[in-house]
Amino acid sequence: METSAATPTRSPHPPAASPSPSPSSLRLWRSAALRNVRNQWSHLHAAKEQWLDAAADGRSRAAELVNAHISRRDMPATDLGVLKDMPGIRDKASSKLARKEEQCRDMLLSCYKTMVHALCRLVKASRSMRCFSKVSPNGSVAQFSERQDDLNDSGDGGGAPVFKWFSILEFESLAQELVEMFVSDLKLKRLLVLELISITFKEGTEHQTSLDWGDELYDGETNELQSIGLQSGDETCPLPENWCADISGNQRLGNHPSHEVLQVYLTAWLANVNINKSRIDEIFELVEEEMKVKLS
Repeated sequence: METSAATPTRSPHPPAASPSPSPSSLRLWRSAALRNVRNQWSHLHAAKEQWLDAAADGRSRAAELVNAHISRRDMPATDLGVLKDMPGIRDKASSKLARKEEQCRDMLLSCYKTMVHALCRLVKASRSMRCFSKVSPNGSVAQFSERQDDLNDSGDGGGAPVFKWFSILEFESLAQELVEMFVSDLKLKRLLVLELISITFKEGTEHQTSLDWGDELYDGETNELQSIGLQSGDETCPLPENWCADISGNQRLGNHPSHEVLQVYLTAWLANVNINKSRIDEIFELVEEEMKVKLS
């Protein structure tokens, strides 16, 4: 199982620290940087909470889907007791369970979509820490922007601390550490969503009965993944070789996951195995202490 994942930083070659600005320029830059860094860490905190809430909701939807699927799959052999002689009882129950599966599948996809949105917010905030000088029309008023207009301006105040100790680069490093955890966990959860959705396809139908890693799970997913440097089906978002082999083997053989395997899927989802919660809390505590601001 993948334990870490790299995600692109602001650019393949981040700008080197710019020369130390003059004291007056540094004061102006720091005033703008203070506001911007606070805002970006507030966005990071909100996106992190959005992810965790969606992941918890997704686990509940996944469990409901698995329970409905197992009940429908086992319906032919289920002992119905005194109900066994009711006309069409098994077909009616199977039909209702199939509708339940479809509902849970749609809700699970909605949770996954929310997680992708949250990850996009995390990545955007992590890449927006720097504060660049902006050329004003008359050149008399100092302005700052998230866009780099001057290639000689790296937006980091020459490596000076923003608040007391941490430079922009150090804030970026902490944010990147957060992003890497969530990128890694998105890959795992995307695989679980793909597998769980595949089991809801009815056996014996003519349409596609499984999904590939490169398939788009919802309209616009590819564009969203591309916007943060990830793309379904692309080498920028690879799966470990053993995962690929297992998926291909199951699809060729038409295998359906056993009850035990499905429970493992649910446990893996619940565990957030690539999310180090204690480290996340530590990062936000460090940032809050540095900024003297409570983000929650």
